[in-house]
Amino acid sequence: MYNEMINLTEIAVEDIDFSWYDVLNITAGGRPMTKQRITKKWLKNHVSYSWWKYLLLAAMCVFSIDMLFSMTAYRAPEEKKVEVYILNDYVAAESVRKELEPLFFERCPDQEELSVLSINIGSDDMYARMQFTTYAAARQGDVYMLPVSELQALTQEGPDAFVDLTSYLENGVINAKDIDLSSGVMRRADGTTGIYAIPADTLYGLMAHGNDPAGSMLCLTSYGGNDDHAAEVLNLLIERYHSEKPEDYDRMHKERQNQSTLF
Repeated sequence: MYNEMINLTEIAVEDIDFSWYDVLNITAGGRPMTKQRITKKWLKNHVSYSWWKYLLLAAMCVFSIDMLFSMTAYRAPEEKKVEVYILNDYVAAESVRKELEPLFFERCPDQEELSVLSINIGSDDMYARMQFTTYAAARQGDVYMLPVSELQALTQEGPDAFVDLTSYLENGVINAKDIDLSSGVMRRADGTTGIYAIPADTLYGLMAHGNDPAGSMLCLTSYGGNDDHAAEVLNLLIERYHSEKPEDYDRMHKERQNQSTLF
């Protein structure tokens, strides 16, 4: 059997058919392919016809790098950040964050992040409602400022979704000042009661950031995972924005209501 095997070393070069090689070197015009010289004219023609390829390649590179940084960027753990959701009305969220952040880090130096998000579920915007429902289902957010009607809907079957603020009020972490807390008292399933929300309609200072606090409540979500520091932020909101009612508030409030009715 081994004697019948072909010995490649005995095959002459002239016996090999190289016709396939010629085929590979033939252009569409049927002429042998010659080595292309790179000239200014060739470059100009190449760029004029192929510029989109380089643009697409650059865009893909930028997108890939952005995705890489997004996926590998450091994210503060739940116990090192506090998220504030302003849900009762529009607010300039970034300006509120910039105002509260230095105070927050001064009092809570172990924390790494404070964020403020504005979702106006008090409006007729269905997208805002869907956005809030999505965040709530994902159990996101530590501090909520939301309309009274929304709080009532969320606590119909009990206040378990929110933190009892009684201990924070008693030990001074939250200073409610002269705010009447009776509307924030809720009954638990065992029949006992607690203060689960603080009226926020006296946070008139938020009007400087575009927010009308009328008919809103402050509360802490029970799933935030950072209750003590969230309580500090809730206290900061009261401390920073609670004030006497401005003289022209009633007029401004009525104008805002009329505008929301028109739109």
